Amino acid sequence: MVASATPDLAARIVELERELRELRLRVIQLERLVGSGEEHPTDQTTVRRKVSYDWQG
Repeated sequence: MVASATPDLAARIVELERELRELRLRVIQLERLVGSGEEHPTDQTTVRRKVSYDWQG
């Protein structure tokens, strides 16, 4: 019984490794997409003011 489960387990591991590689590539693509846009100047100013206010408080 253990011998028959081993090929199934090995095949499942191979499939999961393939899915993991695909997911990693998708995450890299999403990070590039999100990271490619620059922050709007108004947002930068607002964040700086908030950080300064929080730091002083």
